[in-house]
Amino acid sequence: MKRLAAIMLALFALSAPAVADDDDLPMDGTEQTQVVPHAVVKNQLDPKAADPIDMSQVVITTQTPADDFAAATTPLAVALMLGSVGLVVYTLVSQSKRD
Repeated sequence: MKRLAAIMLALFALSAPAVADDDDLPMDGTEQTQVVPHAVVKNQLDPKAADPIDMSQVVITTQTPADDFAAATTPLAVALMLGSVGLVVYTLVSQSKRD
């Protein structure tokens, strides 16, 4: 049974690179600028939809909204934990002084 599990695990580990996502296109500098036409939404012309993209304002990141939330709430969680530990220590010290 252990041998079967080891074989299945090895097959899974060896097949992982075969199913990897290789959709990223290499950028070699020969790309062309695409001209975006005016956009028509519900029979109304939207001139801002055809404005060129200012690449100096584009930010590429792998950070998700969940990462932003975790970064914002971590100091609060640490403060609450330290407050709880402080209360436990205070309670233990004050109870030991009564005896």
